[in-house]
Amino acid sequence: MSDLPSFGLPAIFDNPRGWGPAAAQQAAAAFKDIPYMPYSKGDKVGQVANWISPADARDTRSRGRHARDYAPHTYGSNAASAFAFRADDDDEFSLVDSRGGAARRVAVRALGRPDMRGRGRGRGGMQRLGRGGMGGARGGAGGLRKRFRWRDADRAQAQRVASVRPTDAWALVQDIEFSRMAGLSFVARDARDLGRVGRAGVYDHAYDRVTARLEKPLRAAGAVRYNASASDDPVLAAAADSARVFATDSVLAALMAATVSTGAWDVVANRVGDRLYLDKRDGGPLDFPSVNENAAEPPADSGDKDAAINLAPTLASEARDVTANYIRQVTAAAAVDYAPNPFSDGAAAPDDCAYRYRLLDFSARRRVNPDDSDSDAEEELVGDRCLVAVRTEVSGLLPSGPQTHKQLFIRALTQHDIAAPGAGGALDWRQKLDAQRGAVVATEMKNNASKLARWAFQAILAGADQLRIGFVARVSPRDRTRHAILGHQSYNPSDFVSQLGLNEFNAWGILKALIDLCLRLDEGKYVIMRDPNKPLIQLYRVPPNSFEDNDSDNDDEKSDPAANA
Repeated sequence: MSDLPSFGLPAIFDNPRGWGPAAAQQAAAAFKDIPYMPYSKGDKVGQVANWISPADARDTRSRGRHARDYAPHTYGSNAASAFAFRADDDDEFSLVDSRGGAARRVAVRALGRPDMRGRGRGRGGMQRLGRGGMGGARGGAGGLRKRFRWRDADRAQAQRVASVRPTDAWALVQDIEFSRMAGLSFVARDARDLGRVGRAGVYDHAYDRVTARLEKPLRAAGAVRYNASASDDPVLAAAADSARVFATDSVLAALMAATVSTGAWDVVANRVGDRLYLDKRDGGPLDFPSVNENAAEPPADSGDKDAAINLAPTLASEARDVTANYIRQVTAAAAVDYAPNPFSDGAAAPDDCAYRYRLLDFSARRRVNPDDSDSDAEEELVGDRCLVAVRTEVSGLLPSGPQTHKQLFIRALTQHDIAAPGAGGALDWRQKLDAQRGAVVATEMKNNASKLARWAFQAILAGADQLRIGFVARVSPRDRTRHAILGHQSYNPSDFVSQLGLNEFNAWGILKALIDLCLRLDEGKYVIMRDPNKPLIQLYRVPPNSFEDNDSDNDDEKSDPAANA
């Protein structure tokens, strides 16, 4: 037992009046002159211990005629920064190299891999790092960061403005996140047609031969296309006994493409009795097609006078006029008349458009026999029947036989100035459209995904056989009044939705869920608005006289944003 090591208990300083040793019991005079560094448990510690003195940390390779030899600091004199936490260490740290192959190869060369081509000529890889190396102004990580745009997502994003500003009189009913809409699915049934009104033009096949090299000037047609809301539509009012929900194709398409949109928009929901009217605001965002809404840097809403023609409101007004003129020009071969257009009665100019009224069945059903997998299995109604009366647009007709026509939904994409801010990295259509049409279309799908999705859903709602998209560019980037037709592209509406990466059944499910939500509301006026800075939809209850007092004052300003640019 005597060979066992001895163990002596250290002295314990008890302080009955507080924490830690008492002042009179401070031990170890060796620690008397060591400064104490205040420390909070909530602070992050960058390093536990630092045994490198400032003298040892000096880089002896950097000594030159301008170098200085600093004397070693007294121990503890720089304690405030010795263990300081540096946030940039966490920002730069990553366990996975997410750079592309080209970035990694360039980084390896920048770090000093010798240039094999320089052998025998006295120029090795390290010699070439003079200006382009790690210490150069354009080399190293800084140059690679600029070249490959690392950490661009960390830049502050501009705050977008809502389409309409909520007031204190508004009451928030519900927030609907986009993530909750991902699993929705539904299929609307086509009950029957309510009729067609107006005049539809027949497509001119001469525009199939238009290319970027054989462009045709776009003529400014004096066409008038009214876009009345559902509450002001007399044909929809006549169907009040047959349907519970009334809307236009532009409103329903905006709701179906809600998860793709990034800009602000709003829809007014009026609950009258057991009926629901989904309206747009006159002069609101749904009256003007957006331009490069989904681009990484969309066009600015305001700016100086020199950039006025490339601002978002001006581009939206230009796109609206270009689309109307394009439809009128490519469908001027002939015309088919339907029932009289109700919007032309008493108007200063007749409505130069045809409309198709449809009754869609949004009633919920379930199979009588759940085990029956047949698509034609017997189904039973769940809850009340829900029929939606919708006004859709007939842009044009395509002859498919002696007395038959295919229905077209025609729209136009516009290109303004590819060098202007907000162009979204678009290719020059005059140079690339004929040879690299796929790249041009892919860029437009990226920059205008929301607008293209709405067009596709509008074509589906109208029952169109084809969606034809024209490519129209400015004759001069600084002139917004003259344009040229460079070509067109045709799609099947349902196939085009799939090309956009969307699910048509999910879009129907989103629309079904929003309609059911609005039908459960009390009577009154509501606003469904897209939050421009968060991926969600907000439902507000608003006073009955909202959007009525300022409509007449704002119509002139919103109808032509270019006039105020």
